[in-house]
Amino acid sequence: MPPTPAKKRQRPLAEPSAEALSPELLQTLLEALPDAFFLLDARWCLAYVNPDMARLLGDAARLQDDVRRVCPELLELSRHLHFEQPVSEQPSVRYEHAWPGAEICLDVRVRPVEGGLLVHCRDITEERKGREALRRNGEVFRAILEGTTDAVYTKDLDGRFTMMNAAGAKAVGYRAEDVVGRTDLELFDPAVARTNAANDREVFAFGRTVTYEDAQPGVDGPRVWLSTKGVLRDAEGKVFGLFGISRDITQRKWAEEEARRHSEFQEQLMGIVTHDIRSPLGAIMNWSRVLAAGGTDEDAQRTSQRIATAAVRIERLTRLLLDFTRTRLMGGVAIEPRPVDLKDLVAKVAHEFGVAFPQRTVEVDPKGNTQGVWDPDRLAQVTSNLVENALKYSPPDTPVRLTARGLRTRVVLEVHNAGRPIPDNLLPHLFEPFRGGPQSSRTLKMSYGLGLFIVREIVQAHGGTIEVRSDEAEGTTFTVTLPRRSMPARPPQPPTGSPRD
Repeated sequence: MPPTPAKKRQRPLAEPSAEALSPELLQTLLEALPDAFFLLDARWCLAYVNPDMARLLGDAARLQDDVRRVCPELLELSRHLHFEQPVSEQPSVRYEHAWPGAEICLDVRVRPVEGGLLVHCRDITEERKGREALRRNGEVFRAILEGTTDAVYTKDLDGRFTMMNAAGAKAVGYRAEDVVGRTDLELFDPAVARTNAANDREVFAFGRTVTYEDAQPGVDGPRVWLSTKGVLRDAEGKVFGLFGISRDITQRKWAEEEARRHSEFQEQLMGIVTHDIRSPLGAIMNWSRVLAAGGTDEDAQRTSQRIATAAVRIERLTRLLLDFTRTRLMGGVAIEPRPVDLKDLVAKVAHEFGVAFPQRTVEVDPKGNTQGVWDPDRLAQVTSNLVENALKYSPPDTPVRLTARGLRTRVVLEVHNAGRPIPDNLLPHLFEPFRGGPQSSRTLKMSYGLGLFIVREIVQAHGGTIEVRSDEAEGTTFTVTLPRRSMPARPPQPPTGSPRD
């Protein structure tokens, strides 16, 4: 087999032949380069200046000039080089320089070469403008991010937070730096974490932005959030995470609920006026015509009594509506406490009902010291409403028993009747307005449970409590417990933006 001829050694492309780099060709190549540069020799003199650099220098310097003497501020070389040391001892440096008198920014690189220094200047004006624009945009974004009250955050594909602004972190009780790198399960209640994870999966699965409302706990209590989530994509369109923006709409939801309640309140008031007041008012008008037509004295007496009874119904209902309206508008009941003996007040109320309903029995059982400082008019209203309620829901042949009992620091009022027990489903809502009780005698019917609502408000204004027990064996007992002294106070105002109970 013939020997393989030796391959001819080829010159690497990085090593051009000397004959290829003629002075004319080298000059042409240097002048064709798009950047500005020059050479300094060992004496700090300009050994070569290309055309772009010559245009920048103008008449400031010429070949063979010592830059230290002619233009020491050229490109701020004196700040980065050591003019007092030989050229051969200068380090390689790189920095940016804004050319004075022109909107030009240069990327300056100084590198030692054989016998001198090469100073290369690349125009980065547009790059710097781009960086500056990005910086300004970043500052604007950060200002918006930290200035907004919305929670703004991003997550990676594993569900870990990569960013959360201060408002969002504060809303959930953390610092922004404590959130980054952690998942919902590490930060929140498991139920909340599962809900958030389910919403994240929907965003990733469909690759679209979703908006939804959800209720979650917050530092200041339960909050309602309007949340928007969407995917984050890179320049090639590949999903690498998601973003989220959550707005606290609790105040708005409260306002909507308050508006709904106000609307219902107006409808309910209209129903009361058109139904419960119209009925006794019609009776008054009819019996007035009967009375005007004449008749025996006995007929006139019965007719007058019926008219008075209807008028009392209207007066009581009007008083309840007025108290209810004041309570809803003012946030509570105002009281004017002064010394009162509860047993005397209870006895007076019982006497009034004995006169109004002679066919019924109202018993009074005082025990111990029942003196205190309360609003007597308001407590009389409490007692009257409870007695009226007891008469309404108890058999005609059974008594209503009033007990005033003095304890060491409190006084207790109990109103008992032997009527049918209150259904279990009504007990939790018994003191709420517009909650109808069990059907009973039409002659004593009042409207929509406003009486018990007013009773609760008056008792609470005195700093007391009211409870009810009701069963088949013992009947129904309302128990009012009052402190010995109730201080006058302005009606409590609901928190700003929160709904009134």
